[in-house]
Order: sequence, then C-alpha cells, then structure tokens
Amino acid sequence: MRLLSIFALLFLISLLLNGGLKDRGAPDASDEQEWQDTEELVDMEPTQAEQEDFSSLIFSQPYPVRRFDFAQESVFSIIETEIKNLIVGRNDDSFKTKNYFCAVGYEFPRSQQRNRREPAKREVVVYWKEAKMLYRWTGGDPKAAEQDFYDARSLMYSRSIPLDPSQGVIGAEDAGEEFSDYKERAENVVADCEKYGKAYEIEPFTPPPRGFKRPSEDGVRPRSPPAAPPVPSPAPSIPLTPTASSPLV
Repeated sequence: MRLLSIFALLFLISLLLNGGLKDRGAPDASDEQEWQDTEELVDMEPTQAEQEDFSSLIFSQPYPVRRFDFAQESVFSIIETEIKNLIVGRNDDSFKTKNYFCAVGYEFPRSQQRNRREPAKREVVVYWKEAKMLYRWTGGDPKAAEQDFYDARSLMYSRSIPLDPSQGVIGAEDAGEEFSDYKERAENVVADCEKYGKAYEIEPFTPPPRGFKRPSEDGVRPRSPPAAPPVPSPAPSIPLTPTASSPLV
C-alpha cells in the first residue's frame, strides 16, 4: 500500500513537470498571433509619428504628405533654365545682377477614381528672394528647352504668390479658406525651403538672342533646293530692210 502511494505521488509530480515545461517552451497559436499583432502595431507607430503636418503652408486641402527630391525628376531637371527665363521675363534688367532662389518639392496624396490609382501629384515651390515672390511650378518640357532657350517658360506662367500683400491679393485656393493672413503661410514655406530645399545663386548673364532657327527634328541639316535651270535668252531681233518688191510707205 505504501509502495502504491509512492508511485502515485511520482506520477503526479511527472505530470506537473511536463505541463510546466510545455507552457514555457512551446507557446500555442493564440500566443504567437498576439505577438505578431503587437509587432505590426510597433512597426506602424513610427510611420504615423513621422507624418509631417503641412497645413500651415500655402496649400489648401488635401495637404502634401511628404517632400520629394525634384532634381531627380525629368520635368523639373531644367529648373535653372526656367529660373533664367523668369528673370529675363521681368523686363527690368534683373539678369544683370545676382539673384537668389530657393526651391522645395512637395508630393500630394494619391486620388482614387474608378478603382484605379492615379499617379501622385507633385509640384515645386520656387522662392525668388529679390522679387519677394513664390511660384507653384508643376514642371516643364526638357526636350523643348534643348531646342530653344525661350521654350522653358513654364515657371514664368505658373501661379505666383507675392509675399508682400500690397503686390496683390491671392485666392483661397492658394492661402487656405480659413487663413486670413496668407503672408504668414508664405513665410512658412520660405522657412521650410531654406531648411529642406535647394538654393540657387544665378550670376549675371546675357540672354541669348531671339529669333534663331531651331535645328531640324532628325538632326540633319536640310538640303538647299536644287538650282533652277537657266532660262534661255531670247533670240536677237533682226531689223527688216526694204526690198525692191516692197514699196516704201
């Protein structure tokens, strides 16, 4: 009897030991899923924390979601040529002095239409220090700029925002409907550009002459038309002399 009690006690101890080791070494499926969910939450938190707020800038909703390196984009690669045309277009000899610019790129959220994602909208805000002006530029045509210097004028015709309210009044689409003092928003963009953007110093330059011809599209100089065949000269006229049979009048 005493021997049976000892065996029973050993059996209970064995069961307890095996159950404890199983709980410690092999978590069940629910524990593993809970751990994965926790990891996903941890991974998402830094992304939300890094999301910047661009609502204090000159944009109306939807606000930009991030900045981007516009120098790597083809449509923005001709920014220096565009800036020079902007200077020439002012018609006040600004190209004869040094001018300072700053540019920063912003990317806006993608829109979804008919379950198809459109490409993200991007634009570059260009600040001209001497003119006290901001320009919202959506890019130009590099191929056209290669053909003719003056074809790179998309920046000149982009939306402009004066930093000085006396230069004009801008609409709600540029300043934000709930923001009365747009000058503060514009100054916030300038500060953001000076911190994250690219600076450009344009030395005095001479604009190229206007009116020069573009090269042909295929790069081959057009041939001159063939020379016209010579026109034969008329035969010399022979004066008529009176004869004996023809009476004189």
